[in-house]
Amino acid sequence: MKKPVGEGRTKDTGHTDIPILRKRVDAIDDQILELINQRLLAARDIGRIKQRAGTAVVDSRREGEIFQRLLSLNKGPLKTGGLFRIFGSTIMSGREVQDMHGAVEAPPVYAIFGDPVGHSLSPVMHNSALAQTGHQGVYLAFKVRDIAAAVGGIRGLDIQGVSITIPHKVSVMRYLDEVDALAEEIGAVNTIVNRQGILHGYNTDCPGAVKALLEKTTIKGKQVAIVGAGGGARAIGFGIKQAEGRITIINRSRLSGEKLAGDLSCDFKPLAEVRKLDYDIVVNATPAGMIPHDGSTPVKPELLEVGTVVMDTVYNPLKTRFLRDAENADCMTIDGVSMLVHQGAVQFELWTGENAPVDVMRRAVLDELSNC
Repeated sequence: MKKPVGEGRTKDTGHTDIPILRKRVDAIDDQILELINQRLLAARDIGRIKQRAGTAVVDSRREGEIFQRLLSLNKGPLKTGGLFRIFGSTIMSGREVQDMHGAVEAPPVYAIFGDPVGHSLSPVMHNSALAQTGHQGVYLAFKVRDIAAAVGGIRGLDIQGVSITIPHKVSVMRYLDEVDALAEEIGAVNTIVNRQGILHGYNTDCPGAVKALLEKTTIKGKQVAIVGAGGGARAIGFGIKQAEGRITIINRSRLSGEKLAGDLSCDFKPLAEVRKLDYDIVVNATPAGMIPHDGSTPVKPELLEVGTVVMDTVYNPLKTRFLRDAENADCMTIDGVSMLVHQGAVQFELWTGENAPVDVMRRAVLDELSNC
C-alpha cells in the first residue's frame, strides 16, 4: 500500500538530507501523475455520457466551482496563482480527452506590454481570473521597447487584449484604430481590446481608482487632494471629476501641477506651501514609497488630518510608509492593491464580456505580495 502524500516528514535537523528529500519528491510526483490520469479517465467518461445525451461537454460553471472549492481547501504554501496554473492545465487536459474529435481550440492570448514589466502582478491576477471563469486563455508579459512593432504583433498574432504600462500609455494611442472618449480626454491608454482586428483603446485606471475609493467612501461633493501630476494623477483626476468630487492638485513642480489643474478645471497648490491636508480624501498618485524606495513618502506625516480617507496607488509594499503614517494619524486607508485589482477587473470585463471575479483577483495579488 502506498504511503499517503506528506507522510514521513522529518524535522529540520540543520543538515537536510537532500537525497532522501529528493526520493520523497519523486514518490509524490509518481502519485500525482497516477491521480491525474485517474482524473482524466473520469473526465473522459463524463464527456462520453454528455455526448450520448447531446449536451455540451464543456461546463464553465462547474470549472469555476472546482476552483472555488480548491481555494477553500488550500491551507499550504501553494499560492492562489500557482493553484490556478496547476489546476487550469489539468482542466484543459480534461477538456482535450473529453473531445475525441479535436474540436478544442487553442486558448486566446492576452498580454501586458511595458518596460520594465518583470515585476508586474497582472499575469497572476488575470490568469487566475481567466481560470476561475472557465476561460482557457493565457495572459503573458512582454518587455516592449518598440510599441509600434508590438501593436502590429497584436494584429499578426490575434492577441485578444493587452494591458499597456510604463512607458507606452501615451505613445500607443497613435497606433490604435479607435480610442474611447474618456481615454482621449485623459490622454492615455492602458487597455487595448482587439475586436476582429480593430484595435480599441481604453483607460481603466480612471474607473479603477473610483471603484477603489467607493468601496470605503463616497466621492460626490467631497474635497479630494491628489498628490502628483503624472499620468496616474491625470487618470484619477478625471475619474473623481466624473464622480463629482472637488479636486485640488498638489505637486512639487508648479508647471506640471498647474497644467493638470487647468485641464481638470480645479485648484492647484505647490507641495512646499501645504501646511495641512485638510481634505476629505487624499490620494498619492506618485511612485513615492515604492520598493526599493519604501522608506520615502509623498507628504510629511504631520500634514495628515484625523478621519481623512487616504489612498495610495503604490501596491508594493502593500503597506507603504504613507499608509502607516495615515493609520497612526487615525485616517481610513485604502491600499494600492484595490486600484490595481479594480482597473484589472474593468480590463477583464472589456476583454471577455463577463463579470470579473474581483475577490479571486485580489487574493491572487495579495498571495504574491505576501513574500515580497
